[in-house]
Amino acid sequence: MDTVLISLIVVALIIFATLLGFAWENSQGVITRDHSSSLPADVPPELVDPNTRLTLVQFSGPFCSYCAAMRRVLGKAVEANPGIVSHREVDITDVPELTRSLRISQTPTTLLVSHTGHLISRINGAAKPDVVNQEIARALESRKAQSDEYLI
Repeated sequence: MDTVLISLIVVALIIFATLLGFAWENSQGVITRDHSSSLPADVPPELVDPNTRLTLVQFSGPFCSYCAAMRRVLGKAVEANPGIVSHREVDITDVPELTRSLRISQTPTTLLVSHTGHLISRINGAAKPDVVNQEIARALESRKAQSDEYLI
């Protein structure tokens, strides 16, 4: 083959890999919110801390390098909100049926859950501390607004 053609192919592959990497990085820490107010709890009660208003349930894998980073981010969020937010970590290999029922498709996945076990939002992938803190603040404000509606 011609060296110019090989060089063009290599450059094109490098550009493609770089763009793919940027796309993957942008998909990390994406938050989806659950707007349903289902009657039964979404998350089993043994994973929810009933003594706090919100529980961060982190699903991790045994070989997940991002899970350790997310564990530190969530730990700092709990320290910033003592008595309000707690953190539980679940190994996906220990509970495959729960992983299927909650549609956990990647690790880490963190569920923000109310004290009653209802799913508020889901953070797919590793998120930055600011994203986690903003989501906690939004959930607390939303819960306060919902409770204020009943005070007439």
